[in-house]
Amino acid sequence: MNPKILIISITKDINKFLAFNICVLMLILSFIFIIGGHDKKEFILAISLAGISSLILNLLSARIMKRKMEKIIHYSFEKVETQLYFDELTSVYNRTTGINRLMEEMARSKRHKQHLSVAMLDIDNFKSINDNYGHLAGDRVLNHIALQIKNFLRANDVVSRYGGEEFLIILPETDEIKAFMALERIRENIAKRPVKIGNEKLYITVSIGIAEVDINDSSTEAIQKADLALLQAKKAGKNRIEIAPKYINTLD
Repeated sequence: MNPKILIISITKDINKFLAFNICVLMLILSFIFIIGGHDKKEFILAISLAGISSLILNLLSARIMKRKMEKIIHYSFEKVETQLYFDELTSVYNRTTGINRLMEEMARSKRHKQHLSVAMLDIDNFKSINDNYGHLAGDRVLNHIALQIKNFLRANDVVSRYGGEEFLIILPETDEIKAFMALERIRENIAKRPVKIGNEKLYITVSIGIAEVDINDSSTEAIQKADLALLQAKKAGKNRIEIAPKYINTLD
């Protein structure tokens, strides 16, 4: 629900309850003045009843306001979380979150002495898709690829949109061979599942670079290794996977 609509609704409810309270008090006081001739105890009782009625109505009003404010706060936090952590187009993690998750997994891998692999996936010939079919078609392709990646990953694997048509994939407790096998299934599945653009079926391929993270690597070095392997996959003809050598100078 739109926060503005909720705020307007709350404002209307507050106004209604305030008006109702005023009307009730006016009616009670009018009744007292009209009938007149009552002793002091009856007058005090009438005023007490008016006060109790007003208190009950205000408590009800506060309860309704609390519930609606909780909805606003919950909605606002969800929206902020989505904007901070997720890519708006593909609904996978954004670049910053992906890098942060990589650093977390690297620290966990080092602490428990477990394997960890990272991969960079790039959509082949993506520029020509945008040029020939338009950017809306390109957006559809990006969504399609992100969905295919997520469908074939485990619950503890991580995927983020690194930039443009590139995706960063983190595979905890996975060496380069197991990473290759898992990502090969993704690559094959993407290649055989076309995206429907109008009346045309558009077949998409991806290239992938894999790097098994070394205990001394920084997150930047790990990504650079996977990126260099991706570049090699592109040079070798695309629609394929390359694994980065164990020892590589990422500054070359």
